[in-house]
Amino acid sequence: MKLFATLFLSAVTTASLFAASIPRCDVSGVTKEGKVKLTPGTSEGWRVTPQGWGPAETRPCRLSAFSTKPVGAEWTLCKFVFTPETSGNVYLSIGGQWAKNAEERGWLAVSKLSVNGTPVSNADLKKVTDRKGTMIPNGFWAYGKTQYDADGGPDGAAAMLVNHDSRLTRTIKVEAGKPVTIEYMAKAIENPNK
Repeated sequence: MKLFATLFLSAVTTASLFAASIPRCDVSGVTKEGKVKLTPGTSEGWRVTPQGWGPAETRPCRLSAFSTKPVGAEWTLCKFVFTPETSGNVYLSIGGQWAKNAEERGWLAVSKLSVNGTPVSNADLKKVTDRKGTMIPNGFWAYGKTQYDADGGPDGAAAMLVNHDSRLTRTIKVEAGKPVTIEYMAKAIENPNK
């Protein structure tokens, strides 16, 4: 009976640890270069929707894409699609889903970003620059309490530890009318800042 109780409590603890670890990527076509209107695509296991907050005039240029279920402790492929109506640059902001209570905003390790099936430069996050004591992968930006894990990614890659308030970001070029498929790997982790 004690073994059953221990296993049950372990399962409940693990489930609650990862309960809010839902991958999310916000996409913005609002950059210094101009505005790119974005249309959500159909993505299995993901919802891609226009953002309903922020300035009304930029809402057609901003999307939120998020998994319909949490990920666990195993690396999981995250994949969604959108289509730009004009050519230009869009800004990807990879993190986790929002929760009213900040402590419930689950943490994820993320790595291996690709666009339309092609890894972006430094997709394995191995090349980094020390920016005021924080290791940031070259070609990316990070904010909040993100952390770099040199050996934490899949297949020997590095990873960034992110949540809703602490994101890994990247700008990509898009072409008018051509669907864009975003893929990256993610897994649930404990809050690294505890």
